Amino acid sequence: MKKLKLLLCLFCIILLSGCSGDYNITVNKDLSIKEELNLEIENKEDTYKKTMEIFNTSKIPLEKYHVSIKGEKVEIEYKEEFSSIDDYILNSKIYHQLVDEIKYSKLDNYVDIYIDQDLKLNQNNLNIGNTLDIDHLQINIKNPYKVITNNSDSSSKNIYTWNITNDMTNKKILMQFEPKSKQSFYSILVTATVLAICISILIYIIVKNYRNANKI
Repeated sequence: MKKLKLLLCLFCIILLSGCSGDYNITVNKDLSIKEELNLEIENKEDTYKKTMEIFNTSKIPLEKYHVSIKGEKVEIEYKEEFSSIDDYILNSKIYHQLVDEIKYSKLDNYVDIYIDQDLKLNQNNLNIGNTLDIDHLQINIKNPYKVITNNSDSSSKNIYTWNITNDMTNKKILMQFEPKSKQSFYSILVTATVLAICISILIYIIVKNYRNANKI
């Protein structure tokens, strides 16, 4: 619990300073999740020192974050991995800084992910308790499966992007996909084809040997 509170303090401090960045979610073929947050914030006073202190005090493993100063900006990279979508929704510390809840349902053939809430972006949103001053945040979801429905602002190949700016009070994020691997289908098809060829060759050899035997 202490680690969680300290990490939340980090995002309260750095995001109140104004920032822009990318929040990347990768859905893997086994439905595990990789989460990455890349931020650029204004280097005000001791921002870098405070950021490093919170990471160190929280005992976040060094391989999960990187903080550096580039010009007038402090760049922060943070990454985490989760064993499943359920694990991500329950244990991610990041998305709670933007919304309170991700609605998620998994049926036999489809997975639905849905967000429709007021965003925690700036102090103009008076109904929001934890205000974050985000200039621009790009949310990218990389999904290897067939996406049935989505409302992304743009997409390229299997990456779907939503853009959020600090003048927004609400953002809907919707994605429905079919969690079946195309590779598995192709593997079954190839296996069936090879098996059919082998059976055909075997039948041909048996028939040929039978005809040769009858000629004698």
